[in-house]
Amino acid sequence: MKFSCSSLLINLGALRANQDAVAAGIQCARDALDRGLVHELDGQLKYNVANGLSALHHLDLAEWRGNEPTQPRGVFGLRDRDRLRATRTLFAAAGHSDEPADVRGRALCNLGNTLDHSGRWLEAYQAYVDALAADPTNGNAAGNAAELLRVRAARKRGLSGHYAAVYDRYREQARRHRARTVELAGEEVARRWDALPPSGSTGHTSHDGDPLDAYQQWIKDHRLALTVAVEGLGSDEPRWDSAMVEAVTVPIGEPDPPPIFTSMNVLKAEYLVARRLAYEGERLLGESPYAQHPTDTGVYADTLDMSLYGEPPAQLILAQRATLDLLDKIAVAANDHFGTGVLPRKVTFANYWSEGEGAQLRAGLPIPEQGASGAVALAELSFDVDVEGLYPEAKTLRNAGTHRLVHLTHHAPSGVTELAHSSIDADALVQAAHQSLRVARAAFIYFIDLVQDQQDAISDGELFTTLPLPNQH
Repeated sequence: MKFSCSSLLINLGALRANQDAVAAGIQCARDALDRGLVHELDGQLKYNVANGLSALHHLDLAEWRGNEPTQPRGVFGLRDRDRLRATRTLFAAAGHSDEPADVRGRALCNLGNTLDHSGRWLEAYQAYVDALAADPTNGNAAGNAAELLRVRAARKRGLSGHYAAVYDRYREQARRHRARTVELAGEEVARRWDALPPSGSTGHTSHDGDPLDAYQQWIKDHRLALTVAVEGLGSDEPRWDSAMVEAVTVPIGEPDPPPIFTSMNVLKAEYLVARRLAYEGERLLGESPYAQHPTDTGVYADTLDMSLYGEPPAQLILAQRATLDLLDKIAVAANDHFGTGVLPRKVTFANYWSEGEGAQLRAGLPIPEQGASGAVALAELSFDVDVEGLYPEAKTLRNAGTHRLVHLTHHAPSGVTELAHSSIDADALVQAAHQSLRVARAAFIYFIDLVQDQQDAISDGELFTTLPLPNQH
């Protein structure tokens, strides 16, 4: 009864812009979750709470936009960041649960929409892909994925030919499952996807690399290439980690390339090293999951608790830590490039992007009047690298791996704790490494977007010149 009431109240309240009804629906769902009597409905109840929180946000957003019409798109999300973080976390929990495919697909599609509204297009695309993996008939997820790529290409960001080819694929999937879109999102949304024109692109949907190169295939499968491509490696070139700031404008007479190029080179190189270290640790752990790997030269004490010590788990722990250290360096690079005046030693990824208790973007960061904002994307991402956010494992394991002692065990792992010693199982360790790499990749690419936001705002009449970035051979 609580579940049914929550659905009815939230849907009706959202339709009629009645915040009290939506809030009552959220409370019904939370009451049912707290009672815990029907665990089979937990995922759907979390989905209902997330829908309710999202509805409340959009009702408040309409009022805020009416009162402050000149505010750029996206900045209102920081004002409501706690509620939005809870919304994303609950959608993700429902989407990655054991619920029926229909529920998981809807939750992940809604997660994608929430991320896309904040300019987090890379994570949004992954959410749509995950939604379609759960429920291939979800024409709404396919339509949203197509629209994301269309907008990205229209802004002249990234690989327009590649985006167009992938766009066509999702456009056709949305048209194929039109009836399902009507069921999920209504006739108006279905007509929106009907109106998407074919691109006529002959571009590649994916550069899949060498099928015999296990490292390349691992990168492709987990979407860890440092490229703005959404599928595959982004190129058939031998150097396919191609995401970069290609050029910036500087005052005429500037003698040297700006430091942003140095920053991006350092960040990219360290990401690639951390990624390879994670791969090697995962590969060696797979080869010898329950015993010391034959190539490991260490002599370790047997602690009699089914723990596994040695290079492979240590490689994964160090790779995860090094990957998240990059986040702080991205913030340092932004502070340096935009001249926002924070002492480098005081800059962290968590504290840099916003100020005023997180309710506003840091002064000096570019905020486009139209379109998604790289600054908003980074500010919101920083808020999700948290125990209450989308990426809890990334932060907790990094902190423990940096300051305390973490090891792998096959017997009753403690999980990450505040104690001197924590133990973690193999699957959790591997997943934390993957999660950290995906977060760092997203942050790197959103940083490129942020620099492009700055470039787009420079008037043609100003006394600037563009410095091209020569390729390093």
